[in-house]
Amino acid sequence: MLKFSFLIVCCCLISTTIFSQKLEFATFLIPDELKEDANAVIRMDNMSIEMISQSNMTIVTEMAITVFNKRADHYSDISVSFDKNRHLRSFKGYVYDAMGNQIEKIKKSDFDEYSGSGSSLYTDNKFYNFDYTPTTYPYTIYYKYEVQTSNTAFIPRWYAVGGYYQSVERASFRFVCPPDINIHSLEKNFDGFNIKVDKGLHHISYTTENIKAIGWEPSAPSFSKIAPNVRLGVNKFNLEGIDGEAENWSEFGLWSYQNLNNGSGEIHGPIVNQIKRLVIGVDDPIERAKIVYEFVQNKVRYISVQVGIGGWKPITADEVHSTSYGDCKGLTNYTQALLKVVDVPSNYTVLWGGDEKIDIEKEVFSMQGNHVILNIPNGTENIWLECTSQNVPFGEIAGFTDDRDVLVITPKGGKIVHTRVYDAKENTQSIKGSYSIESNGNMEAEVEVIYRGNQFDTHLGFETSNNKDKEKLYKEFWDNINNMTLGRIDMKNNKKEGQFEENISFTAANYGTVSGNRMIIPLNAFNVIKRAPKRVRNRKLPVEVARGYYDTDEITIKLPSDYSIEAIADDVSVDTKYGTYTMTVEKIDEHSLKFTRKFLLKAGDYPKEEYEHYRNFRRKVVKGDKSKIVLVKK
Repeated sequence: MLKFSFLIVCCCLISTTIFSQKLEFATFLIPDELKEDANAVIRMDNMSIEMISQSNMTIVTEMAITVFNKRADHYSDISVSFDKNRHLRSFKGYVYDAMGNQIEKIKKSDFDEYSGSGSSLYTDNKFYNFDYTPTTYPYTIYYKYEVQTSNTAFIPRWYAVGGYYQSVERASFRFVCPPDINIHSLEKNFDGFNIKVDKGLHHISYTTENIKAIGWEPSAPSFSKIAPNVRLGVNKFNLEGIDGEAENWSEFGLWSYQNLNNGSGEIHGPIVNQIKRLVIGVDDPIERAKIVYEFVQNKVRYISVQVGIGGWKPITADEVHSTSYGDCKGLTNYTQALLKVVDVPSNYTVLWGGDEKIDIEKEVFSMQGNHVILNIPNGTENIWLECTSQNVPFGEIAGFTDDRDVLVITPKGGKIVHTRVYDAKENTQSIKGSYSIESNGNMEAEVEVIYRGNQFDTHLGFETSNNKDKEKLYKEFWDNINNMTLGRIDMKNNKKEGQFEENISFTAANYGTVSGNRMIIPLNAFNVIKRAPKRVRNRKLPVEVARGYYDTDEITIKLPSDYSIEAIADDVSVDTKYGTYTMTVEKIDEHSLKFTRKFLLKAGDYPKEEYEHYRNFRRKVVKGDKSKIVLVKK
């Protein structure tokens, strides 16, 4: 009887172990080639989207990811967005150890709830978020959830690979829609990946397996330009209860104008006559636009307000005027309304804003973009206004909205237009200054710096910093100079000339290194590039220089009178397809030198085979910037 009872207990234990184990998630089952260069492995990534009707869509997401180390912990985060029209219908999740044994069940109470934007004044959008804190590696997180939404205008984009150092065992994406709805698709970066495609009139699916991890490489394009991905659009959709139908960008823009913009761009009250008085006697429409833009910058401030039609419909111009704040949509709409008062036509423009240049993908018309600016047609050119900034000069968009395809929305419909492209010589940093060296190697310096184009806002944040923060920022900017003590700091945001100006004075102990009767002085004090891109063996990714720039330096150097020049660096001149670099030293007299430096880096895309050539150019720049002069005691 005792043996029989023991046997029952053993059977129960075995049964419980089998029930709580997912052997398929055991780490030893991962193929060796998928572990190479991988911090994490996607065991499965399945997304299935069923568009039941024009205003009803179900999204099922199933994911299992094995994490090998803390560098990939962020890949295991679970984030689910929801709002009044997007509902989480079901969820289950588990954590498994290396052998596939369940070690934790993820409950709804484990999730934190966040607002959709931490800087929002108020917002409809929220997130459930789960961050797992591991006690050991490797571990696997599995989850599956279903979301129902009426906002069919937003179809999730599919990426076959989620990021660097992440491999994929298997992944799939499936979309189906009713017979009266057409699908438009754009597949990118599929070459070299084993992705099977199945397309029909009202369904589309993608499956892939055994994708090796992609390692990060310096000077590579952004990951979105490398990883295989798909964007879908449909000709009939719904946004917050408003049906839409479009077969091209013109029709899509017209729908957007009629439903998102129309009716909110009228301004009323005393402000109308106030604006008209500001432009009395100004005949040039662009000059009138500058006056209105300056008024807006002085009047309002930016704050995120994500309500209305999914955060896409701007609040009214009257509301912005009365509250003196708004988000990018509201401030753009407000500026447009004021320009209309002074007879300057302008167009509301939707785009992807950010340092990375991301186009509105014209092949698939759909709800795209995360930012709004204003377009002013000006003959054969376009003027673009960033309406959220109180500091940016009129017509300057470098760095956040430049050089990309955008959707310009007009009363007659939408059109894809490319924003301003800044030539490398428009993105400038110009330094003029002087420094003197004392007999003990100490330095005294005066520097004037002017920034334009993409380099304009490099130091824009310095202006509003307190003195303690300014000192820290400048010491980081000139980190090649030790023992610095800052003196005068004068700054001017010269919006009229479109440039940011600085005048700085400082001292530094032991800039010149004294050894016996000699002193060694680095010639380039104010603009040193210390490192070139790292060497990469067996380069796999192409080379991209996203933005070019042009730096010029003209420095007078005063040497101590009790030293004479023993050796001085040779002039340097480098001319390549990637850019140019010159460094010259001119002797003014026995104790004075003129140091001149010019560095032009060109934007461009190059094959991986050219990486070493590009790197060699950058190495020559670094070498030139390290040039020195040797003095000897008299």
